[in-house]
Amino acid sequence: MSTAAKEVRIAAVGCGRHATSRVFPCFAKLPVRLVGVCDLDPALAAANARRFAGESSFSDAATMLDQVRPDGLVVCAGPEAHVALALLALQRGIAVYTEKPAAPSAADAWKVAQAARAAGKLVMTGFKYRYGRAMDKVKAIMATPAFGKVVAINVLRCSGWMDNLPGQSRSQFLLDFCCHPIDMVCYVGGEVDEVYAIAHGQDSYAITLRFASGAVGTMMFSSRASWARPVDRTEILGERGHVITIDDQIFMRYHVDGAQKDGHDPKFCTAGSDSMEETGFIGEMRAFVEHLAGTRTIDSVPSRVDESVKSLALYEAILASLASGKPERPARFAASRSSGA
Repeated sequence: MSTAAKEVRIAAVGCGRHATSRVFPCFAKLPVRLVGVCDLDPALAAANARRFAGESSFSDAATMLDQVRPDGLVVCAGPEAHVALALLALQRGIAVYTEKPAAPSAADAWKVAQAARAAGKLVMTGFKYRYGRAMDKVKAIMATPAFGKVVAINVLRCSGWMDNLPGQSRSQFLLDFCCHPIDMVCYVGGEVDEVYAIAHGQDSYAITLRFASGAVGTMMFSSRASWARPVDRTEILGERGHVITIDDQIFMRYHVDGAQKDGHDPKFCTAGSDSMEETGFIGEMRAFVEHLAGTRTIDSVPSRVDESVKSLALYEAILASLASGKPERPARFAASRSSGA
């Protein structure tokens, strides 16, 4: 149960497969009232309202916001809709959680970040890698003097086939599936100064990174594995023989000179080897709810939309490098952080 002191009023837009299986179930674990559910298909909105104890259902987001006046809006409707709906909510003084990606482009995400700053409201992105229990331990280890500075990061992320259909962001392997590890390297490594990428079509990528800190990194992505057993491994190396390994964003091992010093090895069995708490789905929603309840500041939320600006800029630099055949620098945007309220 969240440490939030009061029950908050949540409305949600988008009742597709991901929202229904991964986002709506989080509400039952947190002190929230689901006061409104919206989807362009009114039957889907009504079905999710019934299933998840929603108090009303709508097919128009503006109508819902004006009628139920929630404390926060949860949006799971694709990056193009995320921008429009976030701005719609901010105009009404309502904080926003959107699924990833936050926007179709870094410039669009920056526009939302600027609007959030002007409104003094939180807009955050559902980058679950930042909220898993293993990542909590990783960040704590990285903060110790013994670990030292990050020197190198290596990421391997493989999935089953994705179709990369034009105009359909959910089918885009690099944008939709790989945005999590792209964001994660920004979270653990900081600003990226330079990126170089090569690819096999749109299904496999080899990417090198140089961080502003001087650290280096590699990312290898491929959609030629299997959905039955996707691959997700990250290695983070410190200055003094300290190595952190993360598997599936759930299991973590920390070695110093070959000897294991710490780890995270949860014992559970669920369908698909998934856990809403371990993988960060509940953690990210908890952060949103705690902010709405007044127990967490905007600046303490790890996946504010201004952070999404940075990860989208890195994604765009990868595309630019693929097009130019040369190293590219991610775009830098002016300070876009929301008020720390």
